[in-house]
This record gives sequence, C-alpha cells and structure tokens, in this order.
Amino acid sequence: MNVTTVYKNEMNLVPLKNFTSAEIDLFFAICTKLKNEGTKKVKYNFSELKTLSDYYSRSLTRFIHDLEKVYDKMLRLTYTNRNEKVIQKFVLFTTYKIDIDNEYLEISVNPELEYILNNLTGNFTKFELQELTQLKSSHSKNMFRLLKQFKSTGYYKVGIDEFRERLDIPQSYRMSDIDKKVFKYIRDELPSIFINLQINKIKGKRGKVEYLEFHFEKENNTKRTVKPNTKVDSYEMTPQWLLDMKEGKERKEKEMSAQEKAELEQKKQELIKEFKKMEEEKKNLKSKQ
Repeated sequence: MNVTTVYKNEMNLVPLKNFTSAEIDLFFAICTKLKNEGTKKVKYNFSELKTLSDYYSRSLTRFIHDLEKVYDKMLRLTYTNRNEKVIQKFVLFTTYKIDIDNEYLEISVNPELEYILNNLTGNFTKFELQELTQLKSSHSKNMFRLLKQFKSTGYYKVGIDEFRERLDIPQSYRMSDIDKKVFKYIRDELPSIFINLQINKIKGKRGKVEYLEFHFEKENNTKRTVKPNTKVDSYEMTPQWLLDMKEGKERKEKEMSAQEKAELEQKKQELIKEFKKMEEEKKNLKSKQ
C-alpha cells in the first residue's frame, strides 16, 4: 500500500525520544491519517492502523499495549515557540482514545499546531510511509525523515550536538559508539533509498568531530533499483571530494574547454543558490522555536 506522509519541516525539530522502531511506525501512520483533517477527531480502526504501520504482532493485547505506550510518549513530545519575550510549549496532539471493544483509535491535533499537518504549500517533508516502515532500526528511521527533508538538494549538514538530539543518541556515546550503534544501521539500510549516500565527519581544530555531512543523489521522478547492501563511505577528516577539488582544480581548469568551464560555473552557482536556500529555511525554523 503506497501511502504518502507529509508534514511541516518543524516536526523534524521534535526528537522522538525513547521511541522504539515499531512505535515510530505507529506514530507516523497516525500522522498520515491526520493529514488535512484539520482539528476534528479522526478514527482509525485497528486493522487499518496495523496495515499502514506494517505492524508485525497478531496479539490484540500487545497492539493495545503499544498504542498506549505510543500515546504516553506522544504526550512528552512538545513543540517550542521561542522569541525574546515569550516561550511557548505545545503538545502536538490532544484527544487520544483507545476503544478496545470496538477496536478503534480516536485522535485529534492540537488546534495551535494545526498548520503542521494541514494545507501544506511549502517547507514540508514528504515520503512514502512504506519506505519508513521497511526499515528496522529506530536510528535509521529518524535519519530517514531528516534526509527526506533535503531530498531536493542531496545535502544535509548538521552539528554533532544537534545530530545527537535529533536521533536521540545518549550523551555518553563516544564517536566509536555512534559508529557501531548508529552509523552501522544507517549504512546498512539507507543507501537503498538515498542513492550514493556518503557520511563525512568534519573535525575542528582540537581534532574532535564538530559537524556531519550527508551527501546523496537528489531525488527525481525516476524510480531506480539499488542493491540493499550498498556500502557507505565515511571520512574521519576532511572529505576526499573536497581534497580532490582543491588539489586538482588548476589541472582540471587548464584541460577544460570554454564551454566546460561555463557549465561548471553554472553548476557551482546552482549549488550555492541551493545551499543558501537551505540555510535560510533552517534559520527560519530555528527562529520559530
């Protein structure tokens, strides 16, 4: 079943803390159903919700238990609107009712945050729900939704502290732990969706990783089949693409024709334009916190 999930980019600023892989699937299945429903109460029957979230357990008791756990965690999800004079915090969802006898879930969006799931015309994240539910790791799922926000540019740069927060990574994890417990699953699962995915670690003056860069092919309307075990490159220091660009710049420019130089300059300006647009969107999102 191809079902599209769409929401404002602001929701990517809300970490899904302590959500399991199955709970993330249920959460976004619920969000998908609420799309363009305003603030009215929306009902899910259990079978529909199981299908959308690709729920694996047949036990009704287990399913009800997981729905309750999802709501308990959803109550702790807050969206923050912050400026110099006022700090406001909102719970994303209000009404939440599990009818065990009739096997349905009823839920509604907080009126203050109705815009996040309704009448979306720009600055939104969009993906097929099935792409998310087929992933196994919760870290892969959270990375998936972040990269989907930048699918039109194929580039995402994030500070290491912000990365920890977005993926709900314990502060006790060293970079070696992140490699084994986070990047391992991202490398295994995401290259089948984000073509030619590369993870670059950018170190600061003290030799510690300060930023992460994610590069992948921009999405278009052409469907491509990629082997699921595609490997991902990871660079501990300056990315190789940047070294190659610096070291080979003079040689390449001498070998280029006038037309090739013009095409290269055009591509460069397009990348600069896309990067500025991305930075402006990020700045606008942070100003709303």
